[in-house]
Amino acid sequence: MQKTVKVLSFLFFFVSLLVLFRVLLLGGYPDFSQYFWGLKTIVQGINPYIVAQNSLTPTVYPPFVLFLLSPFGFLPIFWAGKIWTVFSIVFLFLAVYLIFKIYNKKIFSSLGFIILGLVCLSFPVKFTLGMGQINNLILFLFVLSIYFLEKKKNYLPSLFLALSLAIKLFPVFFPLYFLIRKKWKLLFFTFTTIGLFYLVSFLIDPKINIYFYKNILPTFLSGWKTDYYNQSLSGFIGRSISEDYIRGLIRYFLSAIFILISFFVIFKSPLNTKLANMHLGLLVSLNLIISNFSWQHHFAFMVFPFIATMFYIQKMKNKTKLLVLLFIAYVLISFNLKDPNAVPILLRSHVFYGAVLMWILQAFLIWKDSHKLLLRFPLTLKR
Repeated sequence: MQKTVKVLSFLFFFVSLLVLFRVLLLGGYPDFSQYFWGLKTIVQGINPYIVAQNSLTPTVYPPFVLFLLSPFGFLPIFWAGKIWTVFSIVFLFLAVYLIFKIYNKKIFSSLGFIILGLVCLSFPVKFTLGMGQINNLILFLFVLSIYFLEKKKNYLPSLFLALSLAIKLFPVFFPLYFLIRKKWKLLFFTFTTIGLFYLVSFLIDPKINIYFYKNILPTFLSGWKTDYYNQSLSGFIGRSISEDYIRGLIRYFLSAIFILISFFVIFKSPLNTKLANMHLGLLVSLNLIISNFSWQHHFAFMVFPFIATMFYIQKMKNKTKLLVLLFIAYVLISFNLKDPNAVPILLRSHVFYGAVLMWILQAFLIWKDSHKLLLRFPLTLKR
């Protein structure tokens, strides 16, 4: 029976993988063209943040990203896009493999094949690859940081977390978490490394860096992007309420609630337990929910909290209802509306609902198990 289940789960993964590999047949990768042409325009003396040369839109990524990915500029854009997509797939599976390693689980198992298949079928993952996005690299970097954190290292977690933050300011709440946990060395190395990354970028081209931080970065924190693909809290509110003042108040109030509850639950949790990875998963969900804009492809980052929560629930006795809720959250996050205008406005925020459900599930599990641990080991877990 077990062998049959394993064969069926492998077939599910294999078919899902073939579906994912269809991205390799695409003729182009729109967001990748920003990285590819960004540095080329700088070399030509053109500001890539003003002029979109051979790409759909002007560049919105920090100059550091353009310099980091500059080796792709030596290839024809067609082959550069294909190679980058292969790298992105590799980063995705390496991240999943590391999550299994963190939890001492076998990836080549029935559960492993089912999880891999679900990851492959997730629309945010496919969207990331189809657009040529950088999200899978960031996912790999912050999971790698968590992996080395488990190994009680200081500089390696800082290095990979710093690289993740330098590329896309994600996951932005991790440093605040480490501040609460009083991991001073990790914080020092992280901010020092970020500073070094940006210093090198600034020295390469000061003018472009100044322009980005003065004119482009502030736009990330303002405005209402009400496109269907923005599945953050601001996208949900922006699509539902037209009055700027009212929706602004609601957004700031709800964002504050999400942040306060998240850090209250974390702060009340005991130290030195396996809850730490659930904490970090909760912060990934929080980051995506309250961001000014979280496009659907950004929800590829939910791979970490999804798998971490799956493993956490798996060890519990009464887990059926929790697994059903987790699967519902996965479905809401993972499907895509081909014609969002054909459904009511409230139904267009399904990814947001899934992320909130995941956040609630994580917060509940952390709160519930924290109290169990404190009752069983009040002295060893006391602050």
